[in-house]
Amino acid sequence: MEQASATPAAGPAGPAGPVGPDRPQAPPALPVQAGPTAPAPRAGARDWERVALAEVSAGLITALFSVPEGMAYAAIAGFDPVTGLSAGMLPAVLGSLFARTALMVTTLTSAIALTSRAAFQQAHLDPAVPGNVAALTLLVALAMAGFAVLRLDVLLRLVSPGAMAGFSVGIAVQIIAGALEDATGYRAHQGNRLLRIVSWAAHAGSWTPVIAAVAAATAAVWVLAHAGRRTGALAVLIALVTVSAGVAVCGLRVPLAGALGAIPAGLPVLSRPAWGALARLAPGACAVALVALAQAAGIPGATPGAAPAVTPGAAPGAGGRRRWGDDVLAQAVANLVGAFCHALPVGGSLSRTGVAVAAGARGRWAGVVSGLVLAALVSTLGGAVARIPLPVIGALLIIVGVKLIYGRLPAVLATWRSGPPDTAIMLLTLLATTQLPLQYALAAGLALSLLHRSVGALRAGAARRR
Repeated sequence: MEQASATPAAGPAGPAGPVGPDRPQAPPALPVQAGPTAPAPRAGARDWERVALAEVSAGLITALFSVPEGMAYAAIAGFDPVTGLSAGMLPAVLGSLFARTALMVTTLTSAIALTSRAAFQQAHLDPAVPGNVAALTLLVALAMAGFAVLRLDVLLRLVSPGAMAGFSVGIAVQIIAGALEDATGYRAHQGNRLLRIVSWAAHAGSWTPVIAAVAAATAAVWVLAHAGRRTGALAVLIALVTVSAGVAVCGLRVPLAGALGAIPAGLPVLSRPAWGALARLAPGACAVALVALAQAAGIPGATPGAAPAVTPGAAPGAGGRRRWGDDVLAQAVANLVGAFCHALPVGGSLSRTGVAVAAGARGRWAGVVSGLVLAALVSTLGGAVARIPLPVIGALLIIVGVKLIYGRLPAVLATWRSGPPDTAIMLLTLLATTQLPLQYALAAGLALSLLHRSVGALRAGAARRR
Protein backbone atom coordinates (compact mmCIF):
# COMPACT_ATOMS: atom_id res chain seq x y z
CA MET A 1 0.00 0.00 0.00
CA GLU A 2 1.02 3.62 0.15
CA GLN A 3 4.38 4.70 1.36
CA ALA A 4 3.53 8.04 2.05
CA SER A 5 0.60 9.29 2.88
CA ALA A 6 -0.21 12.67 -2.38
CA THR A 7 -3.16 14.03 -5.55
CA PRO A 8 -6.08 12.58 -7.17
CA ALA A 9 -8.25 14.34 -9.54
CA ALA A 10 -11.49 15.19 -7.98
CA GLY A 11 -15.01 14.85 -9.19
CA PRO A 12 -17.41 17.74 -9.22
CA ALA A 13 -16.00 19.02 -5.97
CA GLY A 14 -12.97 20.41 -7.71
CA PRO A 15 -10.47 19.67 -10.41
CA ALA A 16 -7.84 18.24 -8.22
CA GLY A 17 -6.55 16.48 -5.16
CA PRO A 18 -3.60 16.69 -2.86
CA VAL A 19 -0.27 16.56 -4.66
CA GLY A 20 0.71 18.80 -7.49
CA PRO A 21 -1.44 20.54 -10.01
CA ASP A 22 -4.22 18.05 -9.62
CA ARG A 23 -4.86 20.09 -6.51
CA PRO A 24 -7.77 20.66 -4.20
CA GLN A 25 -9.25 24.00 -5.14
CA ALA A 26 -11.16 26.39 -2.95
CA PRO A 27 -14.87 25.68 -2.76
CA PRO A 28 -16.89 27.26 -5.58
CA ALA A 29 -17.92 30.84 -4.98
CA LEU A 30 -21.23 31.14 -3.25
CA PRO A 31 -23.94 33.24 -4.88
CA VAL A 32 -24.03 36.90 -3.87
CA GLN A 33 -27.34 38.34 -2.81
CA ALA A 34 -28.53 40.94 -5.29
CA GLY A 35 -28.85 44.59 -4.34
CA PRO A 36 -26.60 47.27 -2.88
CA THR A 37 -27.26 46.19 0.70
CA ALA A 38 -25.53 42.81 0.31
CA PRO A 39 -21.94 43.46 1.48
CA ALA A 40 -20.79 39.84 1.62
CA PRO A 41 -21.49 36.58 -0.19
CA ARG A 42 -24.16 34.41 1.33
CA ALA A 43 -24.81 30.78 0.78
CA GLY A 44 -28.26 29.49 0.12
CA ALA A 45 -29.60 26.53 2.04
CA ARG A 46 -29.13 24.27 -0.96
CA ASP A 47 -25.47 25.28 -1.31
CA TRP A 48 -24.74 24.37 2.30
CA GLU A 49 -26.72 21.17 1.99
CA ARG A 50 -24.59 20.14 -0.99
CA VAL A 51 -21.38 21.00 0.87
CA ALA A 52 -22.53 19.11 3.97
CA LEU A 53 -23.52 16.08 1.91
CA ALA A 54 -20.15 16.13 0.14
CA GLU A 55 -18.28 16.37 3.45
CA VAL A 56 -20.22 13.51 5.05
CA SER A 57 -19.92 11.32 1.96
CA ALA A 58 -16.18 11.98 1.69
CA GLY A 59 -15.72 11.31 5.40
CA LEU A 60 -17.58 8.01 5.13
CA ILE A 61 -15.46 6.87 2.18
CA THR A 62 -12.24 7.91 3.92
CA ALA A 63 -13.29 5.99 7.04
CA LEU A 64 -13.96 2.85 5.02
CA PHE A 65 -10.50 3.17 3.46
CA SER A 66 -8.96 3.68 6.87
CA VAL A 67 -9.97 0.24 8.11
CA PRO A 68 -7.88 -1.95 5.77
CA GLU A 69 -5.22 0.71 5.14
CA GLY A 70 -4.60 1.48 8.80
CA MET A 71 -4.51 -2.19 9.75
CA ALA A 72 -2.26 -3.10 6.83
CA TYR A 73 0.24 -0.31 7.46
CA ALA A 74 0.57 -1.32 11.11
CA ALA A 75 0.77 -5.04 10.29
CA ILE A 76 3.45 -4.79 7.58
CA ALA A 77 5.64 -2.82 10.00
CA GLY A 78 5.22 -5.41 12.76
CA PHE A 79 2.76 -3.51 14.98
CA ASP A 80 -0.60 -4.49 16.42
CA PRO A 81 -3.15 -3.74 13.62
CA VAL A 82 -5.38 -2.03 16.20
CA THR A 83 -2.78 0.74 16.55
CA GLY A 84 -3.33 1.53 12.86
CA LEU A 85 -7.08 1.73 13.35
CA SER A 86 -6.69 3.97 16.40
CA ALA A 87 -4.52 6.35 14.39
CA GLY A 88 -7.50 7.10 12.13
CA MET A 89 -9.92 7.94 14.94
CA LEU A 90 -9.34 10.74 17.45
CA PRO A 91 -5.99 11.86 15.93
CA ALA A 92 -7.73 12.33 12.57
CA VAL A 93 -10.50 14.37 14.17
CA LEU A 94 -8.11 16.69 16.01
CA GLY A 95 -5.72 16.99 13.06
CA SER A 96 -8.53 18.17 10.79
CA LEU A 97 -9.99 20.53 13.40
CA PHE A 98 -6.72 22.35 14.09
CA ALA A 99 -4.96 22.26 10.69
CA ARG A 100 -4.96 25.44 8.62
CA THR A 101 -4.81 23.32 5.45
CA ALA A 102 -8.48 22.40 5.63
CA LEU A 103 -8.35 19.39 3.28
CA MET A 104 -5.43 17.65 5.00
CA VAL A 105 -6.35 14.30 6.57
CA THR A 106 -4.05 13.38 9.46
CA THR A 107 -3.54 9.67 10.03
CA LEU A 108 -1.05 6.80 9.76
CA THR A 109 0.83 6.28 6.49
CA SER A 110 3.00 3.37 5.44
CA ALA A 111 6.09 5.62 5.47
CA ILE A 112 5.41 6.61 9.07
CA ALA A 113 4.79 2.98 10.02
CA LEU A 114 8.01 1.76 8.40
CA THR A 115 10.07 4.61 9.86
CA SER A 116 8.56 3.79 13.26
CA ARG A 117 9.67 0.18 12.84
CA ALA A 118 13.20 1.39 12.11
CA ALA A 119 13.08 3.50 15.28
CA PHE A 120 12.25 0.42 17.37
CA GLN A 121 14.96 -1.61 15.68
CA GLN A 122 17.56 1.06 16.43
CA ALA A 123 16.37 1.30 20.04
CA HIS A 124 16.22 -2.51 20.46
CA LEU A 125 12.71 -2.30 21.89
CA ASP A 126 9.67 -4.52 21.35
CA PRO A 127 7.02 -2.81 19.13
CA ALA A 128 4.36 -5.19 20.50
CA VAL A 129 4.47 -3.49 23.92
CA PRO A 130 1.72 -0.81 24.00
CA GLY A 131 3.73 1.43 26.32
CA ASN A 132 6.63 1.54 23.86
CA VAL A 133 4.31 2.56 21.01
CA ALA A 134 2.75 5.24 23.22
CA ALA A 135 6.22 6.53 24.09
CA LEU A 136 7.19 6.82 20.42
CA THR A 137 3.97 8.63 19.50
CA LEU A 138 4.44 11.06 22.40
CA LEU A 139 8.02 11.78 21.33
CA VAL A 140 6.87 12.40 17.75
CA ALA A 141 4.41 14.99 19.08
CA LEU A 142 7.18 16.72 21.02
CA ALA A 143 9.55 16.59 18.03
CA MET A 144 6.94 18.17 15.75
CA ALA A 145 6.32 20.95 18.26
CA GLY A 146 10.07 21.50 18.48
CA PHE A 147 10.41 21.64 14.69
CA ALA A 148 7.68 24.29 14.57
CA VAL A 149 9.46 26.39 17.21
CA LEU A 150 12.82 26.00 15.45
CA ARG A 151 11.26 26.99 12.11
CA LEU A 152 12.08 23.83 10.19
CA ASP A 153 10.15 25.39 7.32
CA VAL A 154 13.36 27.27 6.49
CA LEU A 155 14.96 23.94 5.58
CA LEU A 156 11.98 22.69 3.60
CA ARG A 157 11.85 25.97 1.68
CA LEU A 158 15.38 25.20 0.45
CA VAL A 159 14.17 22.00 -1.23
CA SER A 160 13.86 22.92 -4.91
CA PRO A 161 10.55 22.50 -6.78
CA GLY A 162 12.21 19.77 -8.86
CA ALA A 163 13.25 17.83 -5.77
CA MET A 164 9.78 18.18 -4.26
CA ALA A 165 8.22 17.00 -7.54
CA GLY A 166 10.48 13.93 -7.54
CA PHE A 167 9.70 13.29 -3.89
CA SER A 168 5.93 13.51 -4.46
CA VAL A 169 6.00 11.28 -7.54
CA GLY A 170 8.15 8.79 -5.63
CA ILE A 171 5.55 8.67 -2.87
CA ALA A 172 2.84 7.99 -5.46
CA VAL A 173 4.98 5.20 -6.89
CA GLN A 174 5.25 3.72 -3.41
CA ILE A 175 1.46 3.87 -3.02
CA ILE A 176 1.02 1.94 -6.27
CA ALA A 177 3.76 -0.58 -5.48
CA GLY A 178 2.32 -1.20 -2.04
CA ALA A 179 -1.16 -1.93 -3.43
CA LEU A 180 -0.15 -4.38 -6.17
CA GLU A 181 -0.20 -7.46 -3.95
CA ASP A 182 -3.69 -6.71 -2.68
CA ALA A 183 -4.91 -6.03 -6.23
CA THR A 184 -3.47 -9.13 -7.91
CA GLY A 185 -2.24 -11.56 -5.25
CA TYR A 186 1.34 -11.40 -6.58
CA ARG A 187 4.09 -10.21 -4.27
CA ALA A 188 7.29 -8.82 -5.73
CA HIS A 189 10.28 -8.83 -3.39
CA GLN A 190 12.49 -6.13 -4.93
CA GLY A 191 13.47 -3.38 -2.52
CA ASN A 192 13.18 -0.63 -5.12
CA ARG A 193 9.54 0.22 -5.78
CA LEU A 194 10.07 0.90 -9.48
CA LEU A 195 11.67 -2.52 -9.90
CA ARG A 196 8.82 -4.01 -7.89
CA ILE A 197 6.30 -2.59 -10.37
CA VAL A 198 8.36 -3.88 -13.32
CA SER A 199 8.55 -7.35 -11.75
CA TRP A 200 4.81 -7.30 -11.07
CA ALA A 201 4.04 -6.45 -14.69
CA ALA A 202 6.48 -9.08 -15.99
CA HIS A 203 4.84 -11.82 -13.92
CA ALA A 204 1.23 -11.29 -14.93
CA GLY A 205 0.89 -15.05 -15.30
CA SER A 206 1.48 -15.38 -11.54
CA TRP A 207 -1.41 -13.14 -10.59
CA THR A 208 -4.30 -14.82 -8.76
CA PRO A 209 -7.14 -14.73 -11.34
CA VAL A 210 -10.05 -14.17 -8.97
CA ILE A 211 -8.22 -11.41 -7.06
CA ALA A 212 -7.16 -9.67 -10.25
CA ALA A 213 -10.72 -9.97 -11.61
CA VAL A 214 -12.18 -8.31 -8.52
CA ALA A 215 -9.62 -5.50 -8.78
CA ALA A 216 -10.36 -5.05 -12.49
CA ALA A 217 -14.10 -4.94 -11.78
CA THR A 218 -13.48 -2.28 -9.14
CA ALA A 219 -11.51 -0.15 -11.59
CA ALA A 220 -14.20 -0.58 -14.25
CA VAL A 221 -17.01 0.45 -11.89
CA TRP A 222 -14.98 3.44 -10.75
CA VAL A 223 -14.39 4.57 -14.34
CA LEU A 224 -18.08 4.32 -15.20
CA ALA A 225 -19.16 6.11 -12.03
CA HIS A 226 -16.48 8.78 -12.37
CA ALA A 227 -17.64 9.54 -15.91
CA GLY A 228 -21.17 10.33 -14.77
CA ARG A 229 -22.14 13.88 -13.87
CA ARG A 230 -24.13 12.93 -10.82
CA THR A 231 -22.01 9.97 -9.72
CA GLY A 232 -18.52 11.39 -10.25
CA ALA A 233 -18.06 12.61 -6.68
CA LEU A 234 -19.30 9.26 -5.34
CA ALA A 235 -17.26 7.08 -7.70
CA VAL A 236 -15.02 5.69 -4.96
CA LEU A 237 -17.97 4.85 -2.67
CA ILE A 238 -19.96 3.33 -5.55
CA ALA A 239 -17.04 1.11 -6.58
CA LEU A 240 -16.32 0.11 -2.99
CA VAL A 241 -19.91 -0.81 -2.10
CA THR A 242 -20.91 -2.33 -5.44
CA VAL A 243 -17.95 -4.65 -5.86
CA SER A 244 -17.84 -5.59 -2.16
CA ALA A 245 -21.51 -6.58 -2.36
CA GLY A 246 -20.85 -8.52 -5.57
CA VAL A 247 -18.02 -10.45 -3.96
CA ALA A 248 -20.25 -11.37 -1.02
CA VAL A 249 -23.22 -12.39 -3.21
CA CYS A 250 -21.07 -14.50 -5.54
CA GLY A 251 -19.19 -16.08 -2.64
CA LEU A 252 -15.79 -15.30 -4.16
CA ARG A 253 -12.83 -16.38 -2.06
CA VAL A 254 -10.60 -13.32 -1.84
CA PRO A 255 -8.66 -11.81 1.08
CA LEU A 256 -10.79 -9.60 3.32
CA ALA A 257 -9.89 -6.76 5.66
CA GLY A 258 -10.47 -9.06 8.63
CA ALA A 259 -7.49 -11.18 7.52
CA LEU A 260 -5.16 -8.38 8.62
CA GLY A 261 -6.09 -8.87 12.25
CA ALA A 262 -9.01 -8.95 14.65
CA ILE A 263 -11.13 -5.80 14.56
CA PRO A 264 -12.00 -4.84 18.16
CA ALA A 265 -15.61 -4.99 19.27
CA GLY A 266 -15.30 -1.57 20.92
CA LEU A 267 -13.08 1.47 21.06
CA PRO A 268 -9.36 0.88 21.82
CA VAL A 269 -8.31 1.05 25.45
CA LEU A 270 -6.23 3.94 26.73
CA SER A 271 -2.47 3.47 26.85
CA ARG A 272 0.30 4.94 28.98
CA PRO A 273 3.81 5.68 27.64
CA ALA A 274 6.71 3.60 28.91
CA TRP A 275 8.71 6.45 30.39
CA GLY A 276 11.90 4.40 30.53
CA ALA A 277 11.87 4.00 26.74
CA LEU A 278 11.80 7.73 25.91
CA ALA A 279 15.54 8.30 25.78
CA ARG A 280 16.19 5.31 23.51
CA LEU A 281 13.39 6.21 21.11
CA ALA A 282 14.16 9.95 20.85
CA PRO A 283 16.45 9.82 17.75
CA GLY A 284 14.03 7.59 15.86
CA ALA A 285 11.09 9.79 16.84
CA CYS A 286 12.78 12.80 15.22
CA ALA A 287 13.13 10.81 11.99
CA VAL A 288 9.46 9.78 12.13
CA ALA A 289 8.40 13.40 12.69
CA LEU A 290 10.56 14.60 9.81
CA VAL A 291 9.09 12.02 7.41
CA ALA A 292 5.55 12.86 8.50
CA LEU A 293 6.06 16.60 8.01
CA ALA A 294 7.75 16.08 4.63
CA GLN A 295 4.75 14.07 3.45
CA ALA A 296 2.34 16.72 4.71
CA ALA A 297 4.34 19.40 2.89
CA GLY A 298 3.39 17.70 -0.39
CA ILE A 299 -0.28 18.57 0.17
CA PRO A 300 -1.13 21.80 -1.72
CA GLY A 301 -1.45 24.70 0.67
CA ALA A 302 0.70 22.93 3.27
CA THR A 303 4.03 23.65 1.59
CA PRO A 304 6.09 26.27 3.43
CA GLY A 305 5.87 29.58 1.63
CA ALA A 306 2.85 28.59 -0.45
CA ALA A 307 0.00 31.02 -0.65
CA PRO A 308 -2.88 29.84 1.43
CA ALA A 309 -5.98 28.59 -0.27
CA VAL A 310 -9.22 30.39 0.47
CA THR A 311 -11.14 27.96 2.60
CA PRO A 312 -14.00 28.43 5.06
CA GLY A 313 -12.64 29.33 8.47
CA ALA A 314 -9.18 30.31 7.23
CA ALA A 315 -7.83 33.60 8.50
CA PRO A 316 -7.73 36.18 5.70
CA GLY A 317 -4.25 37.14 4.66
CA ALA A 318 -2.59 34.33 6.55
CA GLY A 319 0.74 33.53 4.95
CA GLY A 320 2.15 30.20 3.90
CA ARG A 321 4.70 30.17 6.72
CA ARG A 322 2.05 30.65 9.39
CA ARG A 323 -0.09 28.01 7.66
CA TRP A 324 2.79 25.51 7.78
CA GLY A 325 3.40 26.19 11.46
CA ASP A 326 -0.27 25.72 12.27
CA ASP A 327 -0.34 22.45 10.32
CA VAL A 328 2.69 21.17 12.22
CA LEU A 329 1.14 22.06 15.56
CA ALA A 330 -2.12 20.37 14.48
CA GLN A 331 -0.20 17.17 13.73
CA ALA A 332 1.62 17.51 17.05
CA VAL A 333 -1.72 17.75 18.89
CA ALA A 334 -3.00 14.70 17.02
CA ASN A 335 0.06 12.70 18.09
CA LEU A 336 -0.10 13.97 21.66
CA VAL A 337 -3.64 12.63 22.03
CA GLY A 338 -2.86 9.51 19.99
CA ALA A 339 -0.08 8.59 22.43
CA PHE A 340 -2.73 7.89 25.06
CA CYS A 341 -5.20 6.25 22.64
CA HIS A 342 -3.11 3.24 21.59
CA ALA A 343 -2.24 4.84 18.22
CA LEU A 344 0.88 4.81 16.09
CA PRO A 345 2.34 8.20 15.06
CA VAL A 346 0.36 10.15 12.48
CA GLY A 347 0.91 12.91 9.95
CA GLY A 348 -0.68 14.56 6.95
CA SER A 349 -1.51 11.68 4.60
CA LEU A 350 -1.18 12.26 0.87
CA SER A 351 -3.16 9.19 -0.16
CA ARG A 352 -5.94 9.54 2.43
CA THR A 353 -6.29 13.23 1.59
CA GLY A 354 -6.42 12.18 -2.05
CA VAL A 355 -9.21 9.71 -1.32
CA ALA A 356 -11.19 12.40 0.51
CA VAL A 357 -10.78 14.95 -2.28
CA ALA A 358 -11.63 12.40 -4.97
CA ALA A 359 -14.79 11.61 -3.00
CA GLY A 360 -15.83 15.29 -3.03
CA ALA A 361 -14.38 16.74 0.18
CA ARG A 362 -14.66 20.54 0.37
CA GLY A 363 -12.99 21.27 3.70
CA ARG A 364 -11.86 20.05 7.11
CA TRP A 365 -15.14 18.38 8.07
CA ALA A 366 -14.48 15.39 5.84
CA GLY A 367 -11.47 14.52 8.03
CA VAL A 368 -13.48 15.08 11.20
CA VAL A 369 -16.32 12.89 9.92
CA SER A 370 -13.87 10.17 8.85
CA GLY A 371 -12.47 9.85 12.38
CA LEU A 372 -15.89 9.80 14.00
CA VAL A 373 -17.31 7.34 11.46
CA LEU A 374 -14.30 5.05 11.82
CA ALA A 375 -14.77 4.96 15.59
CA ALA A 376 -18.47 4.20 15.12
CA LEU A 377 -17.79 1.51 12.52
CA VAL A 378 -15.19 -0.25 14.63
CA SER A 379 -17.29 -0.15 17.80
CA THR A 380 -20.61 -1.21 16.23
CA LEU A 381 -20.04 -2.81 12.81
CA GLY A 382 -16.63 -4.40 13.10
CA GLY A 383 -17.85 -7.65 11.55
CA ALA A 384 -19.24 -5.97 8.44
CA VAL A 385 -16.19 -3.75 8.01
CA ALA A 386 -13.96 -6.82 8.24
CA ARG A 387 -15.61 -8.16 5.07
CA ILE A 388 -14.34 -5.39 2.78
CA PRO A 389 -12.32 -7.22 0.06
CA LEU A 390 -8.67 -6.24 -0.05
CA PRO A 391 -8.56 -6.39 -3.90
CA VAL A 392 -11.13 -3.59 -3.94
CA ILE A 393 -8.98 -1.43 -1.67
CA GLY A 394 -5.87 -2.31 -3.68
CA ALA A 395 -7.47 -1.29 -6.98
CA LEU A 396 -8.72 2.02 -5.59
CA LEU A 397 -5.30 2.80 -4.10
CA ILE A 398 -3.68 2.19 -7.48
CA ILE A 399 -6.18 4.61 -8.99
CA VAL A 400 -5.29 7.17 -6.34
CA GLY A 401 -1.57 6.71 -7.00
CA VAL A 402 -2.00 7.11 -10.76
CA LYS A 403 -4.07 10.25 -10.24
CA LEU A 404 -1.38 11.65 -7.95
CA ILE A 405 1.24 11.19 -10.65
CA TYR A 406 -1.06 12.68 -13.28
CA GLY A 407 -1.69 15.67 -11.05
CA ARG A 408 2.04 16.22 -10.67
CA LEU A 409 2.75 16.19 -14.41
CA PRO A 410 2.73 20.02 -14.86
CA ALA A 411 5.37 20.37 -12.13
CA VAL A 412 7.41 17.58 -13.73
CA LEU A 413 7.19 19.22 -17.15
CA ALA A 414 8.10 22.62 -15.72
CA THR A 415 11.17 21.10 -14.07
CA TRP A 416 12.08 19.36 -17.30
CA ARG A 417 11.89 22.65 -19.24
CA SER A 418 13.99 24.46 -16.63
CA GLY A 419 17.12 22.60 -17.71
CA PRO A 420 19.28 19.50 -17.12
CA PRO A 421 20.40 20.38 -13.56
CA ASP A 422 16.84 20.67 -12.23
CA THR A 423 15.78 17.57 -14.16
CA ALA A 424 18.68 15.60 -12.69
CA ILE A 425 17.73 16.71 -9.16
CA MET A 426 14.13 15.61 -9.77
CA LEU A 427 15.10 12.19 -11.13
CA LEU A 428 17.68 11.52 -8.43
CA THR A 429 15.21 12.47 -5.70
CA LEU A 430 12.60 10.23 -7.33
CA LEU A 431 15.00 7.29 -7.37
CA ALA A 432 16.03 7.95 -3.77
CA THR A 433 12.38 8.04 -2.69
CA THR A 434 11.68 4.67 -4.29
CA GLN A 435 14.75 3.05 -2.73
CA LEU A 436 15.72 4.72 0.56
CA PRO A 437 13.87 5.47 3.79
CA LEU A 438 12.01 8.71 3.25
CA GLN A 439 14.04 10.75 5.72
CA TYR A 440 17.17 9.93 3.71
CA ALA A 441 15.43 10.60 0.40
CA LEU A 442 14.33 14.01 1.66
CA ALA A 443 17.84 14.74 2.92
CA ALA A 444 19.20 13.78 -0.51
CA GLY A 445 16.78 16.16 -2.21
CA LEU A 446 17.78 18.95 0.18
CA ALA A 447 21.51 18.29 -0.36
CA LEU A 448 21.10 18.30 -4.16
CA SER A 449 19.07 21.50 -3.99
CA LEU A 450 21.71 23.23 -1.85
CA LEU A 451 24.47 22.06 -4.18
CA HIS A 452 22.59 23.44 -7.18
CA ARG A 453 22.01 26.76 -5.42
CA SER A 454 25.69 26.98 -4.43
CA VAL A 455 26.92 26.29 -7.96
CA GLY A 456 24.47 28.86 -9.32
CA ALA A 457 25.66 31.46 -6.81
CA LEU A 458 29.32 30.82 -7.67
CA ARG A 459 28.62 31.15 -11.38
CA ALA A 460 26.68 34.36 -10.82
CA GLY A 461 29.51 35.78 -8.72
CA ALA A 462 32.08 34.84 -11.33
CA ALA A 463 29.97 36.46 -14.05
CA ARG A 464 29.72 39.73 -12.08
CA ARG A 465 33.50 39.87 -11.60
CA ARG A 466 34.14 39.65 -15.33
